[in-house]
Amino acid sequence: MKDGFKYAAIDLECATSDVGNICEMGLVIMEGGNEVFSFRSLIRPVVPAFGDWQRWNLSYSLKDALSAPSFPEVWSRVASQLDGIPLIAHNASQVECKHLGHAFSHHQMKDAATAPFYCTLELARKAWPDIEKHGIKSLARLFDWELDHHNPESDARVCSAVVERIASEKKIKSWDELVAQNHWQRHAIPEFPNRLIVRAKHAGPKKRADYMHELVIWKSAIKLEAMEKGQSYVISGFDNAQKQELRMLASKAGLMNRRSVNPRIDFLVADAKMGAAKYSRCIEYKIPIITKEEFLNQLEDL
Repeated sequence: MKDGFKYAAIDLECATSDVGNICEMGLVIMEGGNEVFSFRSLIRPVVPAFGDWQRWNLSYSLKDALSAPSFPEVWSRVASQLDGIPLIAHNASQVECKHLGHAFSHHQMKDAATAPFYCTLELARKAWPDIEKHGIKSLARLFDWELDHHNPESDARVCSAVVERIASEKKIKSWDELVAQNHWQRHAIPEFPNRLIVRAKHAGPKKRADYMHELVIWKSAIKLEAMEKGQSYVISGFDNAQKQELRMLASKAGLMNRRSVNPRIDFLVADAKMGAAKYSRCIEYKIPIITKEEFLNQLEDL
């Protein structure tokens, strides 16, 4: 690659399954085919616990993590290095983007979520469709790349190896060419209108009060031009009784309810607040969000 082909590979480890509860970060910056910066640090988790998986698989203890600097302190050490360059991660939209979005919101780090994000898992699948598995471990084994799995610096380095190999195979000379030639989707770290609180998940059956802290105020960005029979929709933010009522009305009108947000969804119906993950996906996939009142009014016109 030519000089100026610069990007950062990042990988996170989390102390629990709670979104945003980051306990370690690894980073590798590549420029012109060479590694020019690397970084690894423990991070003090917001929820002071380790899950079973973490206790068995991480190379340090909860005590070590709780003695580490906070997420804002660690991020401040690398923020200047990341200014103006794209970020990559393996399964970025489902892991790094989501966890960073929640962490930035929880710690009220405004304007931190600016870098464009790209997923090396998506890139590997596009570039090497005949390979059976595209996970970090499988690719490292296939191409004989050194990997200390779940050491986030090592995982990030393998992400960069994916980009470097594909660019070399296809004789790609610029980042824009890499993105265009592989139809590589650009992702973004979600930004939320109100502060999200990172906290432990409720252990038992959830009531609405148990996940209210996970709901966010939303802003409509895309207009729903028309509601038509056969369209797919998602409901978010309402209690179970309201959801059931809306589903019954929609079913009678010939609409199809779906549980998760994906690019094939036509619109989402939200209460005053909605699920953070659903909101970020609506923004990413440009899916219209409408209120209950708008939903009912359009149902009458079907």
